[in-house]
Amino acid sequence: MSLRMLVVAWFALLLAACGPEMYARHYTSFVDPAYRARPLAARTVLVMAPTLGLARRQAAEQAMAEVLRDAGLVAVSGLDVFPPTRGTPTNEDVLIELRGRGLDGAVLLWNTDERVVVTRGTRTVTDTETQTVLVNGRPTQIRVERRREVPYTTETPTAKYSASFMVPSGPTMWTAEATFTGPTFEAIAGDAGTGAVAKLQQDGVVATPPPAGATPPPARPGTGGGGGLVLPGLN
Repeated sequence: MSLRMLVVAWFALLLAACGPEMYARHYTSFVDPAYRARPLAARTVLVMAPTLGLARRQAAEQAMAEVLRDAGLVAVSGLDVFPPTRGTPTNEDVLIELRGRGLDGAVLLWNTDERVVVTRGTRTVTDTETQTVLVNGRPTQIRVERRREVPYTTETPTAKYSASFMVPSGPTMWTAEATFTGPTFEAIAGDAGTGAVAKLQQDGVVATPPPAGATPPPARPGTGGGGGLVLPGLN
């Protein structure tokens, strides 16, 4: 196995070891004081990114659902509940679905900024050439190294994301913000979704995986009535 393949394999193992928690570190979050003493620990969750473009939405909602299902929880995709063919759901639409389906809450994800950050600089390049010189009167070939500075440009997709958690009674009990970079904006959307759910688990809003061999408690239904969160793009 080449050195490059070893490095790639090591990096893949490192990512697997870090898991979703690595992406949660990007988020700064806030839990409403009314829910701090008695964490919700939601087990049935609607995952939504309705204002993202279709490719980004698919990546984000799939990532959020995977983290929940890996923890033994129930995830309902927003694409199944609110297909893009039917327009953007309103706040009341989300609450109706939470109550009707008996879900504990909904995590909503949207981006507030997308841009490609361009970085310019120079790097040192070493060229090697062969020259013929006389050594003790004999032609001898030697290798000569020459260093030179060459310009370079990197383009890094960067996006800012916000997330929130709405309960069936209406209030938004949790909010968070993060900045991500990645190879593509679709990959960033997936990372943002993964990190949002992992941060929700760290904050006690969403349940964490039960200990090995333990039987998880039954899902509890949501409760009714109240206000809610208005997202950019929602009516």
